Amino acid sequence: MRPLAMNIEPLLEPLRKVSNDALRSSLLAHQLNIDHAKFQTAFQCVAASHDLSRPDINFCGPPDIPKQVIVGGRLRASVVFMVFSTLCYMRSEHLERGLDAVPEKSPLRAFRDVYRAGCAKRGEDTLVQHIRNSLAHGSFQVGQAAEITFTDREWQETLGIDQITELCEHVHRLFHEAFSDAVSRPPHWARYGHKS
Repeated sequence: MRPLAMNIEPLLEPLRKVSNDALRSSLLAHQLNIDHAKFQTAFQCVAASHDLSRPDINFCGPPDIPKQVIVGGRLRASVVFMVFSTLCYMRSEHLERGLDAVPEKSPLRAFRDVYRAGCAKRGEDTLVQHIRNSLAHGSFQVGQAAEITFTDREWQETLGIDQITELCEHVHRLFHEAFSDAVSRPPHWARYGHKS
């Protein structure tokens, strides 16, 4: 029997409520800005992962491979590249550790929780750490049911593709708003911080 996908909706809901402006001003107030050039590359990688999944961009494969196989392969590549770019490559000890000290009422608390989720006690790996480990030296499998299973030693978890890509988008927002130089925001980010 196939395991049920983990539901991370309780982690995503508070993130959606934080506007981009509130996120940026809170990061600046706590001196959690970043400026390393690698983040510009990371932002470009995230953009490329979105391009991979766009149906209006035509990617051709060898003539003997059916179109639906190419589309499926592009989706898998897009998801894996997105997760790797945001959770593995886009990392900052300064930013992630700095989130530990933010006050309870800060808009940054929801983002701090991203890096604590899945950890019952101090010293245990978190959900994000397990996903990083799975991509770096464990294994992962993109299934037919729009989900991805990560395996890190004896730990295994299945996440819906919609939820893991949204989680990655919020991590991207965190780093984007922490970046010292102003970088234009994707238009669809305007929906964050509004009551539904």
